[in-house]
Amino acid sequence: MLIKILILTFIIEFTTIISRYFFGSMKTRYKNFKSKYKVRIHHGYIGLVLVLIHLIFTNNLLYIIGSALFLSDTIHHFIVLPIWVKKTEFP
Repeated sequence: MLIKILILTFIIEFTTIISRYFFGSMKTRYKNFKSKYKVRIHHGYIGLVLVLIHLIFTNNLLYIIGSALFLSDTIHHFIVLPIWVKKTEFP
């Protein structure tokens, strides 16, 4: 199961990096978004929700996807962004 989580994490993070490279930061595209909505939803939050749902329904697929989303968001904010833009951009 750990191998599946790591592979999915790599795929999600690679997709995130490529998307950020080609489309830029969403923060620069939607400046009014922050004034309308006070909370930003990171894919790590969705991953945590999926892991919690896994505890109720004991579905391994939810655990794998949720863990991969959370791990990808953690890697992105605490490893990739400090290297790339010199800050974590985490609220």
